[in-house]
Amino acid sequence: MHAEGETDGGSASEPSAEPEPPEPGSTPRIPVFPSVASVEIRCPASEGAEVDVAWIRDRADSVIRLVATEHDAAIDRCTVRIVDDVEMSAAHERFSGVPGPTDVLTFVSDSGGGLEIDLLACLDEATRRVESFDHDVTHELLLYVVHGVLHSVGHDDHDPASHARMHAEEDRLLTEIGVGPVYRADGGRG
Repeated sequence: MHAEGETDGGSASEPSAEPEPPEPGSTPRIPVFPSVASVEIRCPASEGAEVDVAWIRDRADSVIRLVATEHDAAIDRCTVRIVDDVEMSAAHERFSGVPGPTDVLTFVSDSGGGLEIDLLACLDEATRRVESFDHDVTHELLLYVVHGVLHSVGHDDHDPASHARMHAEEDRLLTEIGVGPVYRADGGRG
């Protein structure tokens, strides 16, 4: 597993080798994108918080299906663990070498049949951020999930141009599934 954007030497978004052309007279095989085997949201940090885990899971499933189709990527599993500042800070330092909490950490591995995505999303960070925005913590956590899934298929946000592209893609996906923009490419929140 790798933290935010790291891969096993190849990018999940690199095109695979071209398949052999079909034999004359045969029916060409149309690629079928497997459904996500499972989307699981674990929320031990949410005691006392108003987090609609089922709502996040349902929308995350929709986004993952779109991303898998649009990026020609098989995604076998996505597990999201919603954690507090203490757990996120420890993971952030351990895997990224950066002290303190962050919003989301992405870990991705390739099972051979598809990507397995593990995300850590920080409830405390989401709670702090929504204090000045016009949406709730559940929407903010969904944004973190979308952000992590995009990292898993090769999106990057380490320079201004890629940052703008990635956040515009988040808004597009969230709009496509009926949620609407939560983070705008101009740096503001929806």
